[in-house]
Amino acid sequence: MKEILDTLERWTSEGLRVATATVVKTERSAPRDPGAVLAVSERGEVAGSVTGGCVEPAVYEEAREVLAGGAPRLRAYGIADDEAFEVGLPCGGTVHIFVDLIERDLIPPLVTALEDEQPVALEVKISGEDIGRKRLVGLEDNGPAAKLLTRGETAIVETDDGELFVNSFAPRPEMYVFGAIDHAAAVAQVGRFLGYRVTVCDARAKFATKERFPEVDELVVEWPDRFLRQAPVDERTVICVLTHDHKFDIPLLKVALETPAGYIGAMGSRRTNETRAERLRAEGVTEEQLARVKAPIGLDIGSRTPEEVAVAVAAEIVDTFRKTRRKEAVPA
Repeated sequence: MKEILDTLERWTSEGLRVATATVVKTERSAPRDPGAVLAVSERGEVAGSVTGGCVEPAVYEEAREVLAGGAPRLRAYGIADDEAFEVGLPCGGTVHIFVDLIERDLIPPLVTALEDEQPVALEVKISGEDIGRKRLVGLEDNGPAAKLLTRGETAIVETDDGELFVNSFAPRPEMYVFGAIDHAAAVAQVGRFLGYRVTVCDARAKFATKERFPEVDELVVEWPDRFLRQAPVDERTVICVLTHDHKFDIPLLKVALETPAGYIGAMGSRRTNETRAERLRAEGVTEEQLARVKAPIGLDIGSRTPEEVAVAVAAEIVDTFRKTRRKEAVPA
């Protein structure tokens, strides 16, 4: 929904009624994740997408029925194999889409929360009594949405009286890039592209300058381990250690491994990484902790240039978090 929020704000401010069709669940392959939204105004205008095209016409008609006074409804669409190829899927899948009206008074506080980078979730009842009931939820809430919001996750929650769909809008996760080198500029740029709030930190003021890193969110001149010790870190945080200098790396990685960061990568040749690992063991770091460090940083794609290294790092970050989510989704 975030990508069409400006359009929703404009439509509702004009007094238009708007129906939204939201992906709440997917099975097998699907072109969009839960939370993807297609919106239809009462003038017939369309914004957003739920499948990339293959079921949009049917979803549009459902939205028009809701705008005409129809009840909220949960629909499942099977994407046939031949249609799946048209949207870039290797095989067909099923998308579950909830269609209802959006209350215009929900849009301004949602916009404000996102502009202020405050965590908020839109909780929608998608089955049972009061289907279509919505409310905005913050971290202070004691309901089932708060846990998902803490992790920035969007999913269906089962309750005693039906299902709730929780669409989380968490602030941008943090990416900390240590070492103000050419590779750092490329990694920072791809981090911004992936939606991270990017901070570059280096103890050397002449390297950590706005001229060299014009697009990062924050530049910090400080010893890396001192900075990280007081920086906010959660399970969505990315830490990229590009200094490959033991006087920086060893204390920095020791601090990083004490945090819940979801990704920790360190630059250096295999020999450099082996030597660094031995020094960390001597400092009391366990094998289990060392296993968290992706070193050499980035997927092995033969990258050479800073831009190629940044692509490899970005791919490894995506791969790491996707694998973590898949593991968490498997029932115990």
